[in-house]
Amino acid sequence: VKRQGFSLVVNFTADKEVLGILGASGSGKSLTLKCIAGIETPDFGKIVLDGRVLFDSVAGINLPPQLRRVGYLFQDYALFPHMTVRENLAVGIRCQDKEKQLKNLVESFYLAGLEQRYPSELSGGQQQRTALARIFGSKPELLLLDEPLTALDDYLKSQVEAEMAAVLQKYSRTTLFVSHSRDEIYRFCDKIAVLADGALEPG
Repeated sequence: VKRQGFSLVVNFTADKEVLGILGASGSGKSLTLKCIAGIETPDFGKIVLDGRVLFDSVAGINLPPQLRRVGYLFQDYALFPHMTVRENLAVGIRCQDKEKQLKNLVESFYLAGLEQRYPSELSGGQQQRTALARIFGSKPELLLLDEPLTALDDYLKSQVEAEMAAVLQKYSRTTLFVSHSRDEIYRFCDKIAVLADGALEPG
């Protein structure tokens, strides 16, 4: 990918594990996730998820984001501000028994009592739990976490870190965890890839 003088050239594979992508601001971490999610289109290359080709520049394949089955947690959580917690969760659910799934998500992510609140009425930790619950409602085959703890103040961070660890333990598929913090990467990730100036460092 080339963007205004910046080139991103990465090649990696991940199994059913939490792969940490560590790098400074501007190294290409978020751009990598956006290419996988289908928000950005690479100039060339191939992206494969569990045998399904999401993107292939040679074959002319470029699945739209809604068909990729990828869950993306944005840095700002991207909740719909005009929707309640319950309505935000309902947007992501893809099964027939919506009410049962809603109840399961509310219980699993400790959102009971918050269903009728709007995002502006939630704490940072509650917003993150709502965003994660919405993602899990769509049953993603890959979870992308874009600096999930950056927006939290120190008071909330330790509590949310414990909740995040529990969520990742519950999720049995592949997770890409992007951060500029070595401490976060070492705490949450099974393997680490270091990104610098648009390229992965060997090692």
